[in-house]
Amino acid sequence: MINFNKFTNNWKVVLISIMGAATFWLFRALNKSHSALISYPIEFVFNVDSTVVMNSLPTTIKIDVSSGGWNLFRRTLIFSIDPIKVELDNPSEVNFLTKSFLSPIVEDQLKGLTINYIVTDTLFLSIERKITKQMILKVDSLSLPLEEDYQLMSNITIQPDHVVLTGPKSIINSFESDFYITLDENNIDEDFNGRVEVPIVFEDLIQSYPSEVNVSFEVDKFKNVKIGVPIILQNFPSNRVTTLLDSIVDVTYRVKESFKEDFSSEDFYVVLDYDFLKTDSLGVPVLIKYPDTLRIVNIDSQKVRFRYENEE
Repeated sequence: MINFNKFTNNWKVVLISIMGAATFWLFRALNKSHSALISYPIEFVFNVDSTVVMNSLPTTIKIDVSSGGWNLFRRTLIFSIDPIKVELDNPSEVNFLTKSFLSPIVEDQLKGLTINYIVTDTLFLSIERKITKQMILKVDSLSLPLEEDYQLMSNITIQPDHVVLTGPKSIINSFESDFYITLDENNIDEDFNGRVEVPIVFEDLIQSYPSEVNVSFEVDKFKNVKIGVPIILQNFPSNRVTTLLDSIVDVTYRVKESFKEDFSSEDFYVVLDYDFLKTDSLGVPVLIKYPDTLRIVNIDSQKVRFRYENEE
């Protein structure tokens, strides 16, 4: 029968022996001088309140170093090691740092280690000066999401009427003086008065104040009305009788659906002017007069036919 207690005790002895040998080897190795390629933490010191970091800054630098084993162990494997600090007086003016620039800084801050050479060739930085710009807020009236047949009836009021943007110089200066906002609404069919978000691109780089504003405006529903209007001849020779073959032209206007007044053809004045004829048989009539209350008026601008009868 196998004696398990004896077997277990033998393994304990072997394990203790291995651990003792490994410890002895480790301590002996740490007492010798070694070379190593290490990634050492690096930190950039600059005024963060007046700048914006556009891309993540480098966090480590690769260095080939020589030193005693204990020193290497202490400087590379303990979590509380202090990073190499690089001070930037004008960070927005520095796009990269070369190894020749970094070498004296590294040697000064890593005393106790022999710096054989810096492996990292160049550290690239992207830091911009932070600026502030005030911009006028506007809403594009042509882009309002109005219900079909509805039209804007008032000015668009925005309160407050400006936004202050703070961020990197290159982005802030790319904006025009007017900053357009859009409504997150669809098919508006009544007067609008509500809060609208000020949309900001590059939200991780730009701060805006305020983040939303109040927008208000009035709308009304319109309808199309078509009416036939007689054409008046103007500046035609008095010694020739002119007959219009197309004597009436259609005029279409838009009016509030609630508008009760009816217009007649006499409220419109359409002429065919002899001075603007291109041929002796065709002409384009022009709408000269229409009621001031109408917002949109269109005339069927197709050419009308006429002929001369006989001279007087």
